[in-house]
Amino acid sequence: MKFDWHLQDGIASPANFALLLAVLFGFPLILQWTGALAIADASPLGPGHASALLRFCIVLTLYLWTLFAIALTGIRRRGAITLRQIVGAQWRGRFTIVVHFGVSVLVFFVMAFIGNVSSVLLGPFQHDSKIFQSLVARTPVEALAFLVLSLSAGFVEEFVFRGYVQRQCQALFGNAVLASSAQIAIFTFGHLYQGWLRLIPVILIAIVLTLTALWRKSLIPGMVAHGFGDSLVSFMYFFKHL
Repeated sequence: MKFDWHLQDGIASPANFALLLAVLFGFPLILQWTGALAIADASPLGPGHASALLRFCIVLTLYLWTLFAIALTGIRRRGAITLRQIVGAQWRGRFTIVVHFGVSVLVFFVMAFIGNVSSVLLGPFQHDSKIFQSLVARTPVEALAFLVLSLSAGFVEEFVFRGYVQRQCQALFGNAVLASSAQIAIFTFGHLYQGWLRLIPVILIAIVLTLTALWRKSLIPGMVAHGFGDSLVSFMYFFKHL
């Protein structure tokens, strides 16, 4: 099997792809350098939880949009495809909206099922996921910050991984299975901070989102389901307090 290291059929240059990968693989160092991991030691009931959660949300939100900026810059410079084509925003009347909404709901429930089953089966063993356990909003400001992060993750992660990285890996390997496997592996790496056992549902959800994007040839259902699913912490807070 020959790899196309020049990415002649890619949507961005090899240099742009290398830069994006460097930022992706440097994520653990960024978390350490910015102190975003302090959330792991902040009890939801403790006085330092608010500042730790806000720092975590701000750092991750800025990081996500930095990834988006890198990918978008590379795409526009290459000029091989438009933003609309990557997202798959091809509207053909109301039917398209209904289909996207229906698929989004289906994907959301599949993600929720994976998450709930994982919590039941793996919950007793998740001693290494203090960060995940500390992601609880206790004030309107915390809930709003987490909502911004969640919606950013829904849009940016689907665009970057299921859009940009998937297409770049497809150009590199010339094989959809290898491209999807590499993209899912890179996506999973970015969630190591949540704990090793949390990677199991992350991988399963990444597979669902990848299959959805390939099936529908659109990132919209995944973006909606991903963003809404990540935002449940904030939605639950606002539902209880507003």
